[in-house]
Amino acid sequence: MDDQGGDSVSVWRVEGPALVAAYVIPAVVGVRAVIGWGGWASSPAAETARSAGLWTGLAVGVGLFFWWAILRVRLEVGSDGIVAVNPWGTHRLLRDEVASVRLGAWGAQFHHGDGFKTTAYALSELAAGTSQDRRFAELLAVLEADPDSSPR
Repeated sequence: MDDQGGDSVSVWRVEGPALVAAYVIPAVVGVRAVIGWGGWASSPAAETARSAGLWTGLAVGVGLFFWWAILRVRLEVGSDGIVAVNPWGTHRLLRDEVASVRLGAWGAQFHHGDGFKTTAYALSELAAGTSQDRRFAELLAVLEADPDSSPR
């Protein structure tokens, strides 16, 4: 049980170099936008306002992209099911729908009994070249801790 009184849920998010990039790159572009608006405030002109506006738009776009592709991606495993939030959608699986779990190139792959599979991008390192084995072992331990469902 967690502090809020419900069942405990294990959550994984993207980590490593991809997570650092998701914070650093938008911050750098955002600082450049602030500098642009500071330049416009010190000497207002149409050209400096246009440049600052372009940098602001770029900062918003870059921030939204990294949030969508990396920061919102997560994998939640609870007693009632599995929720994989990927950039293109959210997948909800009941634990008894999962026939097996394997580690794929883009994260944990939950194989369904009907032949389909769902990939959880949160467990990948997004092609960062680092090993996913430790995080995959954590996932397997959580899945095997429930006696009612133990996909392999």
